[in-house]
Amino acid sequence: MNRRRALWIAALAGDLVLAPTGRCWGQAVAPPEHTATYRADSLRLSGRPWHAAETLLAAARRDPNPNAFLIVEGAKAEVHARRYEHARQLLVGQPWLLDYLDGEALAVLAQAEFGTERYTEAAAHFQLARARARSARVPLLAVRAALAFDAAGQPDSAAAAFAAARAGGTLASIDPWLRVRQARVTRDTAAAAQLLADVPPPAARDVPVARARSRLLAGDTTRALEGLATAGKGGALDAARLALATGDSARARTLLYALLARDPLSDEAAAGVSLAIGPLPPRDAAEHVALARALNRRTTTRDARIHVEHALRSGDSSATTLLLYGELLVASGRLREAVRAYANAARDSTSRPLALYRRARVLVRLDDSTAVAALSGFAQSYPADTAAPGALFILGDLLESRDNWPQAGRWYGALISRYPADARASLARFRLAARAESTGRPDSATALYQSEIDASGPQRTAARFWLGQMAEARGDRTKARATWLALAREDSLGYYGMRARRETGLPPLAFVPAAATPTTPPPAVLAGLARIDTLLLAGLDTEAQAEVRVVLAHPPTGLDTLLAWSEGLGLRGYGSAGVRLGWQAALIAPGDVRVLRAIFPWPNRAAVEAEAQEFGVDALLLAALVRQESVFDVQALSPAGARGLAQLLPSTASLMARGLDVTFYPDWITVPDLNLHLGAAHLAELLKRFGRVDAAVAAYNAGPTPVRRWLERGAAADPDRFIELIPYAETRGYVRSILRNRELYRALYAP
Repeated sequence: MNRRRALWIAALAGDLVLAPTGRCWGQAVAPPEHTATYRADSLRLSGRPWHAAETLLAAARRDPNPNAFLIVEGAKAEVHARRYEHARQLLVGQPWLLDYLDGEALAVLAQAEFGTERYTEAAAHFQLARARARSARVPLLAVRAALAFDAAGQPDSAAAAFAAARAGGTLASIDPWLRVRQARVTRDTAAAAQLLADVPPPAARDVPVARARSRLLAGDTTRALEGLATAGKGGALDAARLALATGDSARARTLLYALLARDPLSDEAAAGVSLAIGPLPPRDAAEHVALARALNRRTTTRDARIHVEHALRSGDSSATTLLLYGELLVASGRLREAVRAYANAARDSTSRPLALYRRARVLVRLDDSTAVAALSGFAQSYPADTAAPGALFILGDLLESRDNWPQAGRWYGALISRYPADARASLARFRLAARAESTGRPDSATALYQSEIDASGPQRTAARFWLGQMAEARGDRTKARATWLALAREDSLGYYGMRARRETGLPPLAFVPAAATPTTPPPAVLAGLARIDTLLLAGLDTEAQAEVRVVLAHPPTGLDTLLAWSEGLGLRGYGSAGVRLGWQAALIAPGDVRVLRAIFPWPNRAAVEAEAQEFGVDALLLAALVRQESVFDVQALSPAGARGLAQLLPSTASLMARGLDVTFYPDWITVPDLNLHLGAAHLAELLKRFGRVDAAVAAYNAGPTPVRRWLERGAAADPDRFIELIPYAETRGYVRSILRNRELYRALYAP
């Protein structure tokens, strides 16, 4: 999916459809709703386009006869907030549309039409806007028109528009990408070959597909199909579509199902699902399984399960298919059937260990009396399997939940002795240590914490903190303080290092102000960022993403250059890319405050602070949460389907929107400030419900139900103990990270 990044660069490079709000149509010089428009412009420039749109819509509702200026500004805000249909309805049919300021209203309407897939209308309006625009915008509008013509199936018009965009060299920085795009819609294969000659990277990656598409337009279907089939990523699905369009359904089927089987988790396979459930439905067991794997990637587990059942009825009894079936049954809540599926898969010697382990885990979920025997039998039969430590830990956890501590201790002890460095052995030590403390055996608890350190376990830093706690409990304040001071010094940026600072009364973490840095990034960085900006303004989002990948694949070596790239990408919504470059900079200057800011960025601080203030949430906590959830990547997508800066599930976003009386459609979930708005509201609701930050943050990650259960434990009143005994490793680390992040943001970003 193309990444809509223009929301993030309006303040940096200007935007195709935005004009200064002081300008208006006709003779009007002071629109009656000037306060609303100035407020909306301020909101937009601070990264809050959704709020800007809401402000202008409210102003329009107050004005019985809104003037053209207010309507156009409202439509701009709607486009920025990706509410394309709203923007289109504001503008379509307006009597002043053609005459409004240098084609500005036409360009806004065209973008709205493109967003609603009205490509023919968009192309026409981009062309009209181009004819009226000032010179600086003409080439960008030509590219936009070309893209709309291409999407509308008018390649000749698209080729002419691309050629017009390239004329004069105004867009020279992105000319290689434009040459490739023009070649894709050029019928003259000789002219296309000339366009594609010596195209430099990264645009060169798209040359094979462009060449094949040109051949297709020229009527050379055979060579076009061969070119697409061998073009690599992006070509296989196009080849399947072409084969289908030319009547070669057999080849289309072969290409499609080879793609689904080879890379079921890819975006290309996800796009191919529509062919498989439409004109090319699966016919045999292998095709049903391939489609099921691609469907499972899209969390459509019910449909995936139906196709696996087709394969099973067709005689596919392979262990791999049965394992997939078991996985889908579990996801569907049909646990007893999953037990049977895994039992059948276990008949295959190669898959037996995995099948038995998964079966045992399902038995635990069923609270089946045979679960203990199944887990212990697996751990005994397959001690070298990577799942064996997990089986022992689940045994201990199961028996602990039944308050059978003698047996739980037995299995935890077996886990620690057999797999001392395993992460689950680490958790077992902490479970046993907490039990020892609560039953008055501090020496045993101390020995367990020390064994974590001796084994170089993953929680050795936590163990050092708790050794200090044990010394404090024994009244040995000197030893406790020495332990914590050493931890605060050696783990100064970690959660436990910061906790140790508080225990010893040290002042909050602080950094020496960064030395003065050049106000202008290096020329190479300026050129690269400008190229990305130009691609985004021209609507070439995929090509902009390719430029970002090049920087990540070949990061610069100089510290200032790395930091400039990191900041620039973060400001454009590529948060995870910026942080990756920040970690590269840490290899050069790990203690540099500028490096820490690159690793813990705050690119949209104004928007985060505004949302936090609206809901009464600590802005530092909200920033810490967004950093952990999405690394400030506006298009972040989790395996569970959470989206956007605050990583909201669509169901959660819809629920919060209803509670706030906010209009919401699923397509809007990644609008940055709307996502933040709903995320801040969700966090505020959890803080109110649980009354404490640690529990609220845990519920943001794991959901409220398990957190309520964890709070019922005897030691849960102690925040340190509550966090330590969170049974979900992901949630436990998540809570620690957010609390650590909050302190880092406090130290790195002054009020």
